[in-house]
Amino acid sequence: MTDQVAAPTSAAQPKSAPNPVRRWTMIILVLCIVIFVYSLFSDRLAPYTPQGVVQAYVVGVAPEVGGRIVEVAVKDNDLVKAGQPLFRIDRDSYEIAVQQAEARLAGVGQSVGASTAAVASAEAKLAEAMAARDNVNEQAWRVLELVKKGTYAKARADQANAQIKAAAAGVQQAEAELEKARQNLGPQGADNPQIREAMAALAQARLDLVRTDVLAPADGLVTNLQLTIGQYAAPGQALMSFIDIGDVWVNADFRENSLELVAPGARAEIVFDALPGRVFPASVESVGWGVARSGQTGPTAEMPTIHNQSGWVRDPQRFAVRLQVGTDKVPPNIRYNSQANVIVYADDNPITSAIGWLWIRLVSVLTYVI
Repeated sequence: MTDQVAAPTSAAQPKSAPNPVRRWTMIILVLCIVIFVYSLFSDRLAPYTPQGVVQAYVVGVAPEVGGRIVEVAVKDNDLVKAGQPLFRIDRDSYEIAVQQAEARLAGVGQSVGASTAAVASAEAKLAEAMAARDNVNEQAWRVLELVKKGTYAKARADQANAQIKAAAAGVQQAEAELEKARQNLGPQGADNPQIREAMAALAQARLDLVRTDVLAPADGLVTNLQLTIGQYAAPGQALMSFIDIGDVWVNADFRENSLELVAPGARAEIVFDALPGRVFPASVESVGWGVARSGQTGPTAEMPTIHNQSGWVRDPQRFAVRLQVGTDKVPPNIRYNSQANVIVYADDNPITSAIGWLWIRLVSVLTYVI
């Protein structure tokens, strides 16, 4: 009998190949979970926002006396130094007022038998000393604020304090000379109401004459220039805007759920849209405690207004964080209200700090094209 080999009832089934769609779906899902978990921590440990804006003190420059403009010493967008002349008002009427006040004082002095020439001279010196002191104090105050923030070296504070003392000493010396001149009038002249009234009028006339020269209050930029020769300037009417470049900061709007660990002194980094590819050190100066909401009236209307840009259905509230740029001088091409990207290292976590460090540098490169 011939042996017969039984044929297999079914062919061997090959193993199925892995589904690439399923594999990539799982990879993407895992990445999304990792990114989501990281965002929960990074939002508190290293919060980032593209809503940063360069800020500075902007004041309207207005004369304290009125008159016709006879000289404009600056042009729009000029960079000026503290104490540099900005414009000048016609002095003729104010010089006449000084002469009238001097004549009145002399006439009153003659009527009481006193000499007033020395008083008139002392009044002029005191008016000049007071104007110089006010200008020095305003400049020195700004320097001291910047020293306090660490922007300027402490040696600048010593110089500023020395200038304040010198200006105050100049006023004291002028006051002493005026008092000496008044005493020389004699008891009857010094206490005479007419003499005192005439001396006060002369002092005011001298001060108004000094105020016809309008000077720059600090180092800064002139913008929105609204005057020309021949134009009449009214007291208190702003004729130009002045941007103080001595104190520039960045206001960054962070979501309120990112502010838990953000505190003054925290290290930060800034990328300015005007300077792509560069990252600047910074530090948190303060965190805002309130914002205005739409429709509110009353005192809350004076609160900062925050514009959300996230695009979510429910936009979280944002609060302004004020940051000081950690450089001695304002970076070039940084203009008022220009855009900035900000990251704050609220906690020295090595992982989130490293990822944040890489992210802000990626943003600095992307600003070349975005």
